[in-house]
Amino acid sequence: MEETCIRTRRVCLARNEDRQQAARACASLNGIQGVISARPLNDRQLMLSYSLEYLSFELIEALLRELGFYLDNSLPAIIRRTVYQYLEDNARERLRLQREEQRLACSVDPDRHSASEQPEKYWSDYH
Repeated sequence: MEETCIRTRRVCLARNEDRQQAARACASLNGIQGVISARPLNDRQLMLSYSLEYLSFELIEALLRELGFYLDNSLPAIIRRTVYQYLEDNARERLRLQREEQRLACSVDPDRHSASEQPEKYWSDYH
């Protein structure tokens, strides 16, 4: 049985007043190399399909934070993200994909910006 590199994940965003945050997050993610599809499920959740050859869930989390979106930090959401990362690490090892080879065109440093700062201009080139 051949393993696929495509992963589909439900991403839950933190609660806030922005009723369009999931749609805006999807618009930001669609068009990035490795993202197959991103569609909002409701105002706080989106369904994301991506290729492990280009991206990892860890990179996607960092990108969302850089763009000003924050993931839900409830216990079930944290556990789900930890399981996603564990499964991807194992799949990447089986597929012989190196984490170092998975880089966005620009490096993402989630600690560099505060939540109130606007995302860098270079992300606008991704959509």
